[in-house]
Amino acid sequence: MGYFPKIELLEKYKLVDQYWNLLQALKAGDLAGYSTHLEIHFDYFYSNHTYSLLKDRGIVLAWRCLVKKVYLLTKKSETHSIVLFKDCLKAFRLCDPECEYTMDEIECILVSLVSQGYIRGYLHHQKQRLVLSRVNGFPPVSQVRLYQERYNEAAMEDHMKKAYPPIPEEINKLIEDEEHSSTTEIL
Repeated sequence: MGYFPKIELLEKYKLVDQYWNLLQALKAGDLAGYSTHLEIHFDYFYSNHTYSLLKDRGIVLAWRCLVKKVYLLTKKSETHSIVLFKDCLKAFRLCDPECEYTMDEIECILVSLVSQGYIRGYLHHQKQRLVLSRVNGFPPVSQVRLYQERYNEAAMEDHMKKAYPPIPEEINKLIEDEEHSSTTEIL
């Protein structure tokens, strides 16, 4: 929902150990700390069916927080709304030294954040920069709609039939003969 629980709520339900440091790492954009905390408490998160959600969706929020930090640290004025890819690359490598990020991976992460609505703006590939919207470039997470992909199954099946026509009968026979001869050799 985009709202973080207060410490009092976590204390009430005895969830401070599992969630407080995880939330702090997420807010700080501490990618390595976030992943480490998930692994330390893997048994708890796995048994409560939240591990995959936190691993896949939570890291996206950590990326967003890290990019926002980069923006705040590098902006030259209140009207300056640009984040350089190279600055993001340095930050990602600093926050997660075990992972060797490349410029292409940083661009993919930024594309993902923009397309999901966590960042408002666009990417300028030639100049290697993220240009933020002048109005609320980092909208509150509570206002970001959860993106859900939907596929047209009939169109996918039609495409597969056109892109991959059926294997001719004579080739199928050769494949079957080859499989039959290899199984008899094993026996």
